[in-house]
Amino acid sequence: MERSVQFTLPSRVYFEKDYSYKMGNKIAQYGRRPLLINVKSENKNPEELSIVKNGLSKHTEGAILYDDIDSTPTVDQLDSAIYFAKKSHIDSVVAFGGIKTFYTAKAVALLANNSLFTTDLLNGRGVPKMEALPLITIPVEPTMGEELTHGFVIHDSKNDQKMYYEDDSLFPRAVFYDSKISQHLNSDDAAKIGGAMLVYAIESILAPQSNPFTSTLILRAIDSIKKNLPYFYQDPSNDKTLENILWSSSMIGASIISSPVGVTWAIAMALSSHSEISFHHGLTLMLPHVMEYYLTTATVAFINVAKSLGEDVKDISVIEAAIKAVEGVRRTFLEVNLPTRLSEYNIEKKELSNIARDAVGYPHIENTNRKLVKNEVESILLACY
Repeated sequence: MERSVQFTLPSRVYFEKDYSYKMGNKIAQYGRRPLLINVKSENKNPEELSIVKNGLSKHTEGAILYDDIDSTPTVDQLDSAIYFAKKSHIDSVVAFGGIKTFYTAKAVALLANNSLFTTDLLNGRGVPKMEALPLITIPVEPTMGEELTHGFVIHDSKNDQKMYYEDDSLFPRAVFYDSKISQHLNSDDAAKIGGAMLVYAIESILAPQSNPFTSTLILRAIDSIKKNLPYFYQDPSNDKTLENILWSSSMIGASIISSPVGVTWAIAMALSSHSEISFHHGLTLMLPHVMEYYLTTATVAFINVAKSLGEDVKDISVIEAAIKAVEGVRRTFLEVNLPTRLSEYNIEKKELSNIARDAVGYPHIENTNRKLVKNEVESILLACY
């Protein structure tokens, strides 16, 4: 019996350099009173943010900029933003930034149109009855495709845990890619972002929901990352390279909607809650070890990944070819000086059990052909130590 294949891409995508001057007119069709959200730590191009805001003000009844959140928003900060949005009678949300900004904007877009606050979601006291307000995303840097997705993470600072939530009405109505907005990046940013993009891509092709649509996009994205990441690392502001990386991000985003990320994402999110390790670095630290764990259960996918990474898989066994994929990933990460061991950070082995416990609490842990329990996740963490 043939398996069912699903592929979804609800968002309208705009891709053009120096497009920020035109965005206001386009975004106005989704709402006349937009709330423009930007988390301060992701305000890496304030000049372009001003251009977007001025364009919105010109073409709508008045754009309101909300930039009161410094970094990862707490539950209380999200509730404040939601309260502000409700009092301002907004009818759409525009997110200008990176992942933190997108998560914030998604929470606001959903809950500002419902009689709920973030704490209601966390405590299970309420379920949104109304669809989210129209959401528009503008990446200030490549974000592994999160600009196209319909989920967000809530950080509960009281118990230092993170919770994932998704809603189909949160798919952005439009996504605007403008390479000029991302020309502030440095080499460390380029390595961190490019490495994390490769993780998302490989996680997606390993997912049980992977299909011909998503696999085609992902293998093209992996090929592009492999070819462009070294140049992106050397010169992050190069127009052509940056455009290629942004295209890769959009292809990954289109894929992970239908074939979502999995175990590596869950472990990286738990790591970022329990240590100084960033989510991006958590992804690249863990991927080779997760791949090794799944070596015998996804050999065909691994062989395709190896080929896209430029590895020679001719005249060798299937397992040897699959191992080449792991070697190719490690080599790619080393080329841009990404960290390789957990012991490089201030994290103790005794904390790994708690990290594993939190990791298996994310729904992403189910996005795999081989189910993992806490002890197995802890073994992967120990292997990376």
